[in-house]
Amino acid sequence: MTRWTELLDLLVAGTAGEPPPFVTTLGLPPPTRWEPGCVWMDWEVDPGVLHERQAVFGGFIAALADSALSLSAMTVMKDDEAFTTSNLQVSFFRPAPLGRLQIEARVVHRGRRMVHVEATFTREDGKVAAVATATQVIIPSTD
Repeated sequence: MTRWTELLDLLVAGTAGEPPPFVTTLGLPPPTRWEPGCVWMDWEVDPGVLHERQAVFGGFIAALADSALSLSAMTVMKDDEAFTTSNLQVSFFRPAPLGRLQIEARVVHRGRRMVHVEATFTREDGKVAAVATATQVIIPSTD
């Protein structure tokens, strides 16, 4: 167990304390469960992030993706490591309307200096709305 996995346990349990301001402002969901290399999230679409065609604004999907992908990277971090997103790509396949989105984010590869992660956004009807990929750069801790 690392400080990162302890934090994931607290997030899943809802006892992690006050989240960072951006999480509160954007209303980003916590993980519902995790295991090494993977996290799952459920998000009830907020009508406030719909565009004029009644689907989730793509920029919000990108914010959800960055959050989920970062959480998946946490599952493979050591205590003396931090990380930051160095790139993020989102491919949109179909609209995400009102309802629930299931998000599964997983580590594709963890190297010495980078973690490659991927997330799939699935609608209630089982169809994939989007897939996101990112590279997380590992930063040695200065503590």
